[in-house]
Amino acid sequence: MFEAFVLVCLIGTPLSDQNCTQLADTRGPHMTLDQCLARVYEIKQELHLYRPNMEARAYRCDEFTPQTEKQRT
Repeated sequence: MFEAFVLVCLIGTPLSDQNCTQLADTRGPHMTLDQCLARVYEIKQELHLYRPNMEARAYRCDEFTPQTEKQRT
């Protein structure tokens, strides 16, 4: 199972913590990598509706780890 994440930044700005934020998919986890990638594409396509001044710059599909197994740092 995979979780989708998309890095979005203000349009026309360099990559930095001040200009960018990571969006985590709330519909996942997804059963296959292909489903996760399809969700990333969907987020990218709809981004202008919710964050009109931002653009997708990167994405990743991580293997899902249940909350009870995640390590806190």
